[in-house]
Amino acid sequence: MKNWILTLALFLGGMTLYGQSHETLFGKSRIIGAFGSPIVEYNFAQDDTQVSVGGGGALIVGDFFFGGYGMGSTNHTRINDVDPFKVDLGHGGFWVGGTYPSHKLIHLFSSVKVGWGAVNIKFFDDNVRVDDNVFVLEPELGFELNIFRWFRIAATGHYRWVDGINPSVSGIDENFYNGFGANLTFRLGGFGNNWKRWDD
Repeated sequence: MKNWILTLALFLGGMTLYGQSHETLFGKSRIIGAFGSPIVEYNFAQDDTQVSVGGGGALIVGDFFFGGYGMGSTNHTRINDVDPFKVDLGHGGFWVGGTYPSHKLIHLFSSVKVGWGAVNIKFFDDNVRVDDNVFVLEPELGFELNIFRWFRIAATGHYRWVDGINPSVSGIDENFYNGFGANLTFRLGGFGNNWKRWDD
């Protein structure tokens, strides 16, 4: 696992240093940087605050980025006290987004996460675990603050849509994880050389 992470980091770093131009259908796009990002997510579905943590990484192409992410629940939700069981959600997949104008101290940040995962249900009394596979779509929009050249924090609002929950399998409502929420995204990396003074 450590070797895989090191290989990926070296690859992304190499792509950043070269900054190669690639011909595309829409002209030439320039890879100007890459970043890694811890993510903290709060969701307010079903009158309950659901907390998830995870992270992602992406290449930066102009004002846009594309890469991958992974998220997992940290506070397991207890459903009832009669036949007590807890559920959590884990998912990962593609992450695409953009910032504009990224050289300003505060600027727009938007992204979409498209992923797959599972709702995990554990029954306490019988020590039984059930997995229900799901698809997750999560668009977000907000603002990002440039702290240092290599560190940025984005605060956004999002809507999380989870499809594929089967009540007959999981015992929970199919809309249990759907709802609005808020994200904190901490981006660390190289954001290109097209940097202007914050007071420009």
